Amino acid sequence: MNSENEIESRIDEILKAEKQNTIPRMTKKDYIIAAVITVVSLLGIIGGFFL
Repeated sequence: MNSENEIESRIDEILKAEKQNTIPRMTKKDYIIAAVITVVSLLGIIGGFFL
């Protein structure tokens, strides 16, 4: 019984945080930066095999 109340209260807190936009979300700029870093690192790994 106690664990159910705890789970419900946590869900309520998450829903309130989502409504207030306090949970950080990745923007389009963040995704582009992550993609560039991934491509550069992959090129470095592939280039390392040929050196």
